[in-house]
Amino acid sequence: MFKKAVLFIIIIFSFTLFPTLANASPATSYTMTLNSKGRYIRTQDAYLPERSVVELKLNNPQDLYIAIEKDDKGNIINNYMYIADTGNKRIIKYDPYQDVVINEYKLPEFKTPKGVFVTKNEEIYVADSGAEAIFKLNENGEVLNKFVKPTAPTFDERKFSPSKIGVDNRGNMFIYAEGVDFGIIHLSNSGEFLGYFTSNLTDLTFTQRLQNLLFNEEQLAKLFPRIPSTFSNVFVDHNNLVYTTTGNNALYAVKKHNIAGENNFSDGVFSQNNAVDIYVDEQGIIYAGMATGEIFVYTSDGEFIHSFGASNYSSRTRSADDIAGLFNSLSAIAVDGNGMVWALDDSKSFIQSFKPTEYALKIYQALNLYTNRRYQEAIATWQEVLRLNQMSVLAHNNIAKNYLALEEYELAMKHFEIAGNRDDYSEAFWEVRNIILQKNLTSVMIGFAIFAGLVMIAKAINKRKPFMYLVKAKIKEFTEIKQVNNVLYMFRVMRHPLDSFYELKKGKKGSFLGAITIYIGFFFVFLWYTIGKDFIYQYVAIEDLDFNSIVLGFFALTLLFVYCNYLVTSIKDGEGTLKQIFILFAYSLAPLFIACISVVLLSYILTYNEAFFLDLIMLIGGCWSGLNIILGVQEIHNYTTRDTIKSIILTIFFMLIIVILIAIIVIMWEQLINFLKEIVMEAIRNVTE
Repeated sequence: MFKKAVLFIIIIFSFTLFPTLANASPATSYTMTLNSKGRYIRTQDAYLPERSVVELKLNNPQDLYIAIEKDDKGNIINNYMYIADTGNKRIIKYDPYQDVVINEYKLPEFKTPKGVFVTKNEEIYVADSGAEAIFKLNENGEVLNKFVKPTAPTFDERKFSPSKIGVDNRGNMFIYAEGVDFGIIHLSNSGEFLGYFTSNLTDLTFTQRLQNLLFNEEQLAKLFPRIPSTFSNVFVDHNNLVYTTTGNNALYAVKKHNIAGENNFSDGVFSQNNAVDIYVDEQGIIYAGMATGEIFVYTSDGEFIHSFGASNYSSRTRSADDIAGLFNSLSAIAVDGNGMVWALDDSKSFIQSFKPTEYALKIYQALNLYTNRRYQEAIATWQEVLRLNQMSVLAHNNIAKNYLALEEYELAMKHFEIAGNRDDYSEAFWEVRNIILQKNLTSVMIGFAIFAGLVMIAKAINKRKPFMYLVKAKIKEFTEIKQVNNVLYMFRVMRHPLDSFYELKKGKKGSFLGAITIYIGFFFVFLWYTIGKDFIYQYVAIEDLDFNSIVLGFFALTLLFVYCNYLVTSIKDGEGTLKQIFILFAYSLAPLFIACISVVLLSYILTYNEAFFLDLIMLIGGCWSGLNIILGVQEIHNYTTRDTIKSIILTIFFMLIIVILIAIIVIMWEQLINFLKEIVMEAIRNVTE
């Protein structure tokens, strides 16, 4: 016992003298990404704040560009940073690694230089909105040219206030100008106006679309003008591709344009509605800066990788203190040749750098390998990413893309399913299905031929010596069972609805028990349809479904229709009873019953290319069942067609009223319970005090 006590004291004493070191991340903000369900979640740190440059005495800096200098072998020599120091009316050339200002360009003509771009020939373009001009300087700061407002008659008569600029390898300029809502201004290397390179579409509200349908041209002219969303920045990469940001449209905040100005990301990207800057590195990775401090990173195809950074005023910090990696107002971003991300804060006038972690570097390496068609190496690198983050949707999705390129379609399907990528999964499945068909088509054809031959032989034998009557007799015996016959009667309702509903009304065919069986059977088929389709068409994961709502909604809506129709037809002199209405409703579900089963089964065979067939099946099944219900209401209640339509409309109206009343009662009941709880809690507090 004494020895154990001594050992315990030694262990405690050793922990006191030699405390355990805990790993802590220097990150001041979370790195976020998307999971397979499209939810914005936290992931491994992709970037960590490195340096905060405050010694340059900047004043309201608005733009940032990094010129990468390389030797003949392509090795990086220098990363020169050009800063549009707007408040001080200058452009600074700064070496961030040597921490020295190389040059300062401060012309008397500068008023508010807000944009800067540097070409491979070290020609510096400065967009000055106050001077209403674009300045072209050489490395020494001498003005090579000055481009003012274009004189072309096609140019708008508004002020020429260039704020941001991008220049391609031929010297053509792409300009975002303040107050110009027609789009990005396109000037030649001589300053000639070439038109608007691209423009945003006008987002019309529902009211505006309705006005377009109902108003004439004169009335539309009196309305407020429909102005498209304005761009917030423009960038041209080393391949002459043009990128833009839009500040008030999250879906189309980031755009990559082809030579015709069209958006290559036609389906939009995941972003925010406050994009202020965009930068593209030499690998084609896209970085978009948000005014609130977040930096979003995308692949060259627009696939969201992750975001990092945050605002000083975020809910996490709840303060406006100076914290590395957080911004009061981010105005510009740039990426150097070493992968460091640099960002400007125009409110507090400092530069913040972010260093990529191993996690981010592995991702970029894998993307680069895929671009260079080194698929096996890319897969191996993505596997390393998965070792760092086993749930990385990006890794699984890109592993699948590499397998798809290697024609390993089944492996591609596996990883696309994990990543939740249904479009590419469908493409891989199409290839797998095609291979299966090619391999087995001959066997299937031979099998059909043998089956057809056996059927013909059986028919010939049956003519000479009948034996099929035994099978037919057993089938007939089974179908003549009363309950089975009542259920199977729904197929006659499909083909001859009017006659069938008359027989149901008179009680000659069908039964209430048969209707209940069909109704319960349809409920289980509906559940199967909801959760049982193949991955391509199962848009909501089973674990995310609210089965209480599904079950309650099914029975509430269907039975509410039956009851409301009974109430309406009772007022409108309908002949049908509540029981008869339920029977006609249940037997009318046969087409939709078959459609749901067919869609579930076909979902395991068809790809997105054949999705039209599934939609068509459900449309036919729904319309057929709906038509049967209308004909059934007409026959059961002995209505005319006009009275039938009226009763259906009133039934739906009554359903809406009841649903609204129930919702009001539930809300009031919850408020009453909360009120009583507060009274009881207040009484308890008064007693205890």
